[in-house]
Amino acid sequence: MMLQMARQDVVANNLANVNTSGYKKQVAVAQAFPNMLMSRLGEIEKNSQGEYEPAPVKLIGGLGTGAVVEKIYTDNTMGNIRKTDNATDLALNNDGYFAVLTPQGERYTRDGQFKINNEGTLTTNQGYPVLDIDNQTITLEGEFMVGENGNISLNGENIAQLKVVNFENPQYLQREGDNLVAAEEEEIILENPGILQGYIEESNVNAVREMVELINVVRAYESMQKIVQAEDEITQVAIDQVGSVS
Repeated sequence: MMLQMARQDVVANNLANVNTSGYKKQVAVAQAFPNMLMSRLGEIEKNSQGEYEPAPVKLIGGLGTGAVVEKIYTDNTMGNIRKTDNATDLALNNDGYFAVLTPQGERYTRDGQFKINNEGTLTTNQGYPVLDIDNQTITLEGEFMVGENGNISLNGENIAQLKVVNFENPQYLQREGDNLVAAEEEEIILENPGILQGYIEESNVNAVREMVELINVVRAYESMQKIVQAEDEITQVAIDQVGSVS
């Protein structure tokens, strides 16, 4: 039942982010606890001489001891690319992450729905500055163009290059909220990340599939709950009736 509750939390979080740009859905993978080997022992039987002696151990078989969430994996498949014609909307057409600066240090995101704040700095929707390849913030004034390699040009002159990175093991990235992830391993700077200006990457969550998964999780939980209730009723009957004098 606790496993199903954990699965429900994951599915509910996916559904809550079905419209979050660049969001990658998560999948809870379960594993069984080690089986318990059961044997029949402690019995006494007569041998051919009529003497009592311990009976040989008889193997009954394995007994499952439950299941637990083994790991929560991230599905890193790309979401649909949607055209917005907004100059500050950027989509990554390849693997990789935009680098942004937060109070906790450098973090990464695939959400390219950026904006320009009052100081002219390119930021995320949460206000975190987007970094260039030199780990500096980017200041923009007027109309600008962003090339596929991340070069930002203003009036035909390159003024900065977006920092887009990737990692050898994206599954080890740690989610921190605000559609950001943190990394412990060394980043790999991408020279040609395939940036599309005027587009955003939508969430890769399929709402219909997640609703079906949620229904399956709830039904599994309810089935196990009925088993527990039945076991309670049997135990209550044993307490009330066994040993009673009619």
